[in-house]
Formats: sequence, structure tokens, C-alpha cells
Amino acid sequence: MEAQYEGDDWRSEFLPEELAAIRDRVPTAIHESQDRSARAHTAYNDPDGDQNVYGAGMARGVQKELRALLSDLPSYREAKVPNTRRTLTFVGNTLIFPQRVGKQMPRNFRRVRLSYLPESRRELLAKTSNVKYSDPGLFDIEQILSDDQPASLNDAIDHLEIASPRATLFVPYYSSTPRGVGTIYFAPARLNGLYLEFTDPELFTYQQTPASVEQTNVKLKPVAGFAGGERPRTSVKLRQLPAELERS
Repeated sequence: MEAQYEGDDWRSEFLPEELAAIRDRVPTAIHESQDRSARAHTAYNDPDGDQNVYGAGMARGVQKELRALLSDLPSYREAKVPNTRRTLTFVGNTLIFPQRVGKQMPRNFRRVRLSYLPESRRELLAKTSNVKYSDPGLFDIEQILSDDQPASLNDAIDHLEIASPRATLFVPYYSSTPRGVGTIYFAPARLNGLYLEFTDPELFTYQQTPASVEQTNVKLKPVAGFAGGERPRTSVKLRQLPAELERS
């Protein structure tokens, strides 16, 4: 199937069926991981037996859920980073790297500061940073590639063979708490210092699969509460007037 978007639109990076799957399954992966992670202290139920607190549970859980949901796409592939627990997820020539931004989405959702960026992850994000789909004036390439940022890549990153052809970094980024998931965006990303900067972010929505028809049509019985329950039946009696009122 032919692409539906122009070459300068990042959506042209995906086939229509790939983009439809990403739009549908990324929010599902985030919500399913949030449901697991919110119960981390009692019943995380991770497929690998991990017992994670909420933050670590989301960081690892979303990637696991996403790999399972996207694995049926023909262009899907994985790459294990040696000596780490991380497995990278690719669809076509894009690296899909989920990122939780905190409890709330920043007001400037086109530029998000990373609170934790180890050196190996910095190298990975720098290696794959978006250089194809940039809004005019949004990025300064000279600044991105300045000398104050590490230029060397370790053997683990080179081993992934993502430089030929060069993969483009795409980030599903979202806010969440143990009580629920907030806003979800998806866009090509570029690393600038401690910030990820996004081109034309698309808002993703979560479409929850409805329960079966039989379940949705079940009429629930009222729960006893205020003025609830059976009332005793009593006979009606006329009120007796005082004797002095009867004689008046």
C-alpha cells in the first residue's frame, strides 16, 4: 500500500497499516503497563517476574507491552543491547523509544527535559536523533552536534547496526501516576543536551475495548445505603386528640 503523506511529513516514514497499528497500540501498551505498575507493591504480574516500584515498572513495562503488541508487523524487529536489560524496538527504519515525562505533561510539550539520562542512553538517543523532519527554527543542528556533547559510541551501540541506513528516533511520551495515564504524544525526537525536542507531535488517545454485550447490559442491583433496605409494614392509626380539645 502506498504512503498517504508527503515526504516531508514524518508520517510518511510508516506504511498506513503500520501507522494505524502504532496509533492504536501505543496507548494500549501504556495503559496496560500503568495498570500493572500501579499494583507493583502487591500484584505487578510482570511476564518476567520483575517486581518493580512504579517508576521503574513504567519504564520497563511499556517497552515490554509495546513489543508484544507490535511484534506482528512485518517490519518489526528487536535489538538487544549487550550487557544490559534493554531491548530496542524498531518498526521499519524507526526506533520507537517510550518515555515517561512525569506526573504531568509540561506546558511546552514540544520540548521535554529528561530527569535521568545515563551516558549509554545519551549516546543511543544522539545516534538516532531526528534530522529528517524538523520544523524551521525549532532546532539548531550546530548546537545539537556541538563539542560539549559526547561524540563517541560504545561497542554496544555500534553492535545494533542502526546507522546504515540511519534509524530515526520516534518517542511515544506520556504523563502518568499510579492513579492513571494523562496525555500521550508521538513524534520524531532530537536530543539537545538534557532535552528531547519534538517535531509536529500527534496526540494519541486510548480507545478502551468495551466489555461483551452481555456484561454491558446487566442491570446492577442497588447497594444498601441511605434509606435503603426493607421497611417494616405498620398499621395506620388515627391520632387521638387530648380530652380538653374534644370538649372545646
